[in-house]
Amino acid sequence: MVKKIIIALIFFFLLLSPPLLAQTFEEVQQQIAELSAKLTELNRQKNTLSNQIKIFDTKIAQIELQIKQTGNNIEVIKKEIADLSLKINGLDISLNDLSGKYIEQINQNYKLQKRIPFFAILGSANLNDFFKNYKYVTSLQQKSQDTLVDMETTRTNLDLQKQEKSKKQAELEALEKKLASQQKSLSSQKASKDKLLQDTKNDEAVYQRRLQEAQAQLASFRRFADSVGGSTCLASSPGGGSDGNFYSQRDPRWCNQYIGNSSDTIGAVGCYISSVTMVHKKAGNDSLTPSVYAHDPNRFFGNTAYMLNPLVPAGYSYRVSTYDTDTIDKELSAGRYVVAQMRMSNIAGMHFVVIISGSNGNYQIHDPWFGPDQNFSSRYSPATVMSLRLFTK
Repeated sequence: MVKKIIIALIFFFLLLSPPLLAQTFEEVQQQIAELSAKLTELNRQKNTLSNQIKIFDTKIAQIELQIKQTGNNIEVIKKEIADLSLKINGLDISLNDLSGKYIEQINQNYKLQKRIPFFAILGSANLNDFFKNYKYVTSLQQKSQDTLVDMETTRTNLDLQKQEKSKKQAELEALEKKLASQQKSLSSQKASKDKLLQDTKNDEAVYQRRLQEAQAQLASFRRFADSVGGSTCLASSPGGGSDGNFYSQRDPRWCNQYIGNSSDTIGAVGCYISSVTMVHKKAGNDSLTPSVYAHDPNRFFGNTAYMLNPLVPAGYSYRVSTYDTDTIDKELSAGRYVVAQMRMSNIAGMHFVVIISGSNGNYQIHDPWFGPDQNFSSRYSPATVMSLRLFTK
């Protein structure tokens, strides 16, 4: 009776929750594909503020559809898990019933064999009694065997249903992580759009001026990298240097990672990112690696790798200064790094390094390209310093 009730409940819930229509899934897929085609077309058009806003809006619409699709998939998986839970409960009850029935049959068989042993059947007074007793004992044994087979079948089915449920739960966890990632991406795109409008004051002229600045700086970074062998990644991570705070833009962990929404990599133009993250590590922030910094598009201008203002460690302030040994010595004596912007006039290139120790013009540097603990004067001179970037307290 209980088994019938469980089966009825399973069919009841199945009727209440119809599956997601394939047509709906296909429609969402089609809309996502159309938005992808639109993005491709927008990326071919002239780089204007208006076009960049359209790109953000299209990406936002695309991610919202992906979130909807993932949400639908989650609901389907949850329903399947609920159905499997009902089936498992029903099979558990059936297995318990069959186990009880089998034990009862074994007891009856045992009692019968005690009361009517096999030799007693052979010694029956007449043939009718013999066949009657034999048939009864055989029937009881057959029922026990049938019940045992039913138990094994039910147990096998129960194990299969549990395995399927475990598989669905793993799928659900993966989908929930995917949904969280999509929601984070949506928030990031919206924030990037708002930041672009804020940085440009929604003014095309301001946007074009900022864009030219970005293109000029990034081009100079690329020229420097090209002049010293191109943006080749190191074979292995170089380590943290003498003080443990060094980061290389060529570290294979992030060398080929794109910066923000741009098509530039850390290896090619990430000297400033690497320098700023070294300042943070010196200040006690070990979690901000070049990879983490580059992953957030809101730290860069539009769809470029151009950093308008660096992220400043908590409790610090930021300012730009001209080259001055007294200023550098004061910062170093206070236990703070100094970031130096370098000009390579022979190639019209630009590079950033971090001054970590020394005094009176004799300095040691962490160079994001060449490595930790370099002698400043071996590669550069005061005349090549464009500016100092100071992170002070």
